[in-house]
Amino acid sequence: MAFRLLHQCGHNASWNFESLLNDGCGDGLIFSPVHQSVRSVERTDAAVKARSFFDPQFYLPNSQKRKLKEYPFFPETISDGFVTSEFAALALQAAQQCVDFQVNQKFDRIVVPTRFIDQMKTTYIDEQEQYAVAPFLHHIDSAGYDHPVFLTLALTSHMILDKGFLVSLLNWITGYPNLDGLYLIVDVPRDTKQIQSREVLSAYLDALREIRESGLAVVASHLNTESVLLTLVEGCDLTFGAYENTRIFSVDKFVVTHEDRRGPRARLYVRGLLNWIHLSDAKLIQTILPQLWNHIHTPSAYSDTAMSAPVEPTFQSPLLYKHHFVAMSDQLNELRSLQFSERKTRLLSWLDLAQQAYNEIRHAGIQLDHHGSGGHIHPWTSVVNAL
Repeated sequence: MAFRLLHQCGHNASWNFESLLNDGCGDGLIFSPVHQSVRSVERTDAAVKARSFFDPQFYLPNSQKRKLKEYPFFPETISDGFVTSEFAALALQAAQQCVDFQVNQKFDRIVVPTRFIDQMKTTYIDEQEQYAVAPFLHHIDSAGYDHPVFLTLALTSHMILDKGFLVSLLNWITGYPNLDGLYLIVDVPRDTKQIQSREVLSAYLDALREIRESGLAVVASHLNTESVLLTLVEGCDLTFGAYENTRIFSVDKFVVTHEDRRGPRARLYVRGLLNWIHLSDAKLIQTILPQLWNHIHTPSAYSDTAMSAPVEPTFQSPLLYKHHFVAMSDQLNELRSLQFSERKTRLLSWLDLAQQAYNEIRHAGIQLDHHGSGGHIHPWTSVVNAL
C-alpha cells in the first residue's frame, strides 16, 4: 500500500526536522507560515523542500499573526487590512506571488489555498472561486508551471456528513483537469481529543474513498491517532504533528489573543492504547501493572528519558513529541506493508488489545482522565468492522 507520512509542522518545527532527518520518521514536511518565518523557509535545505510542500494558510484572511504578515502575498498583508469585498481586485496579485514563492523554493507541488468557511452556504463554491481558486489556477496555467497542483479543501464535519454537499464539491473540483489532488482538512469539534463519533469517522472514510475514486490524490491533514483508521483508504497520504493544533484543526491558532493560558499537563503517546495519557498515569501503570506496561508501550530513547527524569517534563519538552513521531511512524509503517484485508485484521487486533488493556487498568483502580480513558476504542472497532 503506497502512502506518504508527512510532518504537519507547527511551533518548534525544528523537532519535526530533527525527527525526519535524524530518526527517519516520516517522508516529508508540510511548512506552516503561521509558525515559520519567510527566512526560515528560505534557508531550509533544498533536499528537504524537494520532498515537502508549503501550506499558504489563507484560512483566516484577516489574521494578525506576526509571521503570516511577513509573507507579502497573505491576504491581510497584500490588502493592508483585509476586506472581503475589496480583495477580488488583489486576488490575482496574491496568487502570482504565492505560487511563484512555492516554485522558487522548489517545493514538490503547488498548493492552492482556500478560505475556511464553516457554513454550507449556496455561495460556498463561488466564494472559494473568487477568493483564491480561480486566480491561482489562472496564474499556474498562464505561467506554464507543470508542478503537481493540490487544492486545499477545509471542511467541517457537517459538510462531510452531507452527501449532497460533498458531491457538489467533488463535481466542482473534478471540473479542473489540471488539479492533481486535494489537501484535505476536516474540522471535527469534539469534547475528547480522539474522535469518538462513528458517524463522522465513517463519513470521513467515505469522503476520502470518493476523492480517490475520482482520480485525485489526497493528503488527509491535521490528523490525530485516527490516522491508523485512514490507512483503510488506499493511497491516502497521512500527517502527524507535535502540538495538538497540528493534530486537531482549528482556526484558533490564527487568532491573536492576549490571554495567559495555562499549559496542559504533559502526555505520552502509548501505542498499545492508541492514545495519549498523562505522563504521571503512564508511570503509575508502569509501577502497578509492569507486565501490561511492557505489553502496551514500545519504548524509545525519548520516552525512556522522559519516564526516568527526576522532574516531570513539561508539555513543551521535545521528548514527548519525538517519542510520538517514532511510535506513530512505526505503527503506520507496519500497516503500510499490509494488504487491505491484513490491515483491517491488524487494526481490529490492536483495538481489541487496547480495550483489554483499558479494562485491566480500570480494574486495577487506575483512573485515567476523560481524554485518556479509551472511549474511542469501541466506536473505532465498529467503524472498522463495518468496512
